[in-house]
Amino acid sequence: MKKSILTACMMLVCGVMSAQNLSRRVTEYAEFKPAVIHLVTGKDVSTPLANIFLKNSTLVYKSGTKTKEAFTNNLKSVEFDDRTYYRIDSVLAYRVDSVGTGQLFCARVIDMPTFRRMVLNNRQITNIQVGDQISTTSLDLIDQDQVEYPLLNYYYISYGGKTVRAHDHDVLRLTPKAKRRQFWAIVREPSFSWTNEVSLKKLLKAIASD
Repeated sequence: MKKSILTACMMLVCGVMSAQNLSRRVTEYAEFKPAVIHLVTGKDVSTPLANIFLKNSTLVYKSGTKTKEAFTNNLKSVEFDDRTYYRIDSVLAYRVDSVGTGQLFCARVIDMPTFRRMVLNNRQITNIQVGDQISTTSLDLIDQDQVEYPLLNYYYISYGGKTVRAHDHDVLRLTPKAKRRQFWAIVREPSFSWTNEVSLKKLLKAIASD
């Protein structure tokens, strides 16, 4: 009985976590909207219809009837009405928190391997033909407009003029020696996670505050 209750609770928790990380669209915003693009050359460009493509967290914009993807390497940042995205490596990430000169960023991307598994799990093979190649006919068990995309949050920490992925070895190198005791005390807490925003905010405060 206890085992059944525990299993049910775990399934409930997993369901809540999954619901928080699913999206029914492949862009950050439901509709394209104005943005100011800051280029690495120092030039600013305004566009009336822009969005963030969640497949790889890049900028997309409308040009006539076409939707185009911008070259991320040419971008410094992209400013929308509600938040600004900064180029970090090959993705655009928004600032989650800042403490002194320290900053926490997040880039949201579609978890493609998980999405492919979800698609396969919701298909029923109705016919198999064997020739020079194996071909299949499949029937989707869910409507296209009901497709949900699993999202991953990639976090980055910036401090001391450097920006790194939120990972123990990389962030430790950013941490001043005088703050490393606090670093280890936080990351060793049972509730700490490198993918949890609350945990990372607490860590940033510990290593970047005066």
